Amino acid sequence: MSIGIGIIGAGGISQAHAKGYMQRPDARIVAVADIFPEKAKAAAANWGAKHAFGDYRELLALKEVDAVSVCTFNQAHCAPAVAALEAGKHVMVEKPMAATTAQAWQMVQAARKSGKLLMVEMKWRFMPEILAARRAIQQGELGRIYYAEAIGWQHRGIPGGTFIQQQTAGGGALMDNGVYTLDAVLNLLGHPRPLTVSGTADNTFGHSPDGKWDPAEFSVEDFGTAYVRLEGGITLFFAHAWAIDFDEQWQMRIAGQGGSVELRPFGPGPKLRLRRGGYGDLQDADPGPLPPGSIEVPYAVGQFVEAIVQGRPSPVPGDTFLYTNLIFDGLYESSRWGREVPISLPG
Repeated sequence: MSIGIGIIGAGGISQAHAKGYMQRPDARIVAVADIFPEKAKAAAANWGAKHAFGDYRELLALKEVDAVSVCTFNQAHCAPAVAALEAGKHVMVEKPMAATTAQAWQMVQAARKSGKLLMVEMKWRFMPEILAARRAIQQGELGRIYYAEAIGWQHRGIPGGTFIQQQTAGGGALMDNGVYTLDAVLNLLGHPRPLTVSGTADNTFGHSPDGKWDPAEFSVEDFGTAYVRLEGGITLFFAHAWAIDFDEQWQMRIAGQGGSVELRPFGPGPKLRLRRGGYGDLQDADPGPLPPGSIEVPYAVGQFVEAIVQGRPSPVPGDTFLYTNLIFDGLYESSRWGREVPISLPG
């Protein structure tokens, strides 16, 4: 079985999606669509696709397209994803899932109605160390979990283009890269529902005159923090900055009554540290052999194709991934009002 693939959006991230599909003998890129037709034509030529369009709806009309990758800017994730699902196509959408919870909910409803796969491209879900940590938590090695944190401090990592504009990105640092640690922790915890958020979103360096972006276009946050109450009595601290006067550091930590896990994907020190024990006998433990996996986008793309071919559920379903959007929306609202706000699923 060979899956016919359409790629919507021919920007930078689409290259990684295309690489993943071209590595698979059971997938072939059939068509490319981009709002700039010349970009679509160039990408189609590079990837051996027969069709190139300036309108994604023409791509969705092709019977030979079985599945699509949505690689547009954030605010343009929802419309093509919903249209593709309604057209009977499986969908892989880039992170973040959507610019708002309302958009994410539309996508989930469309997937449920169509019976087709909706997968968010969250490559960290397949990181071997995260898989090992999830295994330990699922086996109860941490006991009752009461605290988690998801932190990403980028020293100087402000991007440009559509990433820094509210009308295209929907959000800034939190949604762009903060989504990696936030989703990873929620996944490790088994996706407890967020109940309330108290947060702050701030533009600290966005209007600096010495950046490589146009400060006049900067309309999103470059720094944010949140205190999130999750069901089950779990407290989550979430923070991310595109730029901060610290050394670069990404970390996820989860504490239970019987131990903890710490993940630092880019160091320093071990990527995964597992501890077991109580108040008086806590000690480092061997997490066991790492499961197979990869942090690269082509690997995630491969999981999408395999799920289609083998008839398996979505490897990263939207039903729970939209919890990240719930937290983002709540954080932004809390920052505007200066107080904790309750959050709940649509419907």
